[in-house]
Amino acid sequence: MADKNQKWDWRILLGTVLTTIWILAGLLYLLGKVGWSDFVNLPTGDIGSFLEGAFAPLAFLWLVIGHFMQQGEISANTKAITLQEQSAKRQEIHAQRNSYFQLLKLVQQQLSSIAGFHYISVYGPTGTGEVSVDEFNQMRSESSADHAIFVRKLVSVAAEHRDDEEAMQEIFFGTDIRKRHSENFADTFHKLLENAAAVDHDDLLTNALKFGSPAGILYRIILHLQGKEKIDPISGLATVQSTNPE
Repeated sequence: MADKNQKWDWRILLGTVLTTIWILAGLLYLLGKVGWSDFVNLPTGDIGSFLEGAFAPLAFLWLVIGHFMQQGEISANTKAITLQEQSAKRQEIHAQRNSYFQLLKLVQQQLSSIAGFHYISVYGPTGTGEVSVDEFNQMRSESSADHAIFVRKLVSVAAEHRDDEEAMQEIFFGTDIRKRHSENFADTFHKLLENAAAVDHDDLLTNALKFGSPAGILYRIILHLQGKEKIDPISGLATVQSTNPE
């Protein structure tokens, strides 16, 4: 049921008023100039021509009114479609970000595992022997609640030996296993950044990961040692020329 309080469109009101005036004026002309009896006795063709001429302006008037009302409806529909598209886009971005953060948790666990095995290769029984298998297992159990524990340890090791280029190369690339762990860590984190860029249009998330997280610092340390990062992430100084691959 239509709302009784709904106001009429001003164009309909205008058309109704003009139509009423036009019909009344036509009736006055017909009665005053022609006469009703003479009008109804006219041939059918003449009556039809008279009515056609009399109502043609009204038909054109309502055609124009209908055109402008349709334009308004099209504009309103276009605006509604635009709002729906914007809402759908926001929902899509929200869904993408939710998926990304779920992926982030899994990748953080993977990075933690890579860093853990890298750390044990340096300080475990096959390395310096400073960390026993039991101690490593204890740290691994702690990493279930703190994914960055091994990452922070490697960053601390790098900070401790930052002035010793030979020691840094030995820690991160001294054996095939360490080299594989370093390259695997850098490759995994790089893919994480690429996924972040796909859902992060203002680079806040990407920059936070790369420059504000322990994994990002370790990633940049590895790139720096490979000659792919110009700025030393530990000292903040430019020491080598960047050789980033395309």
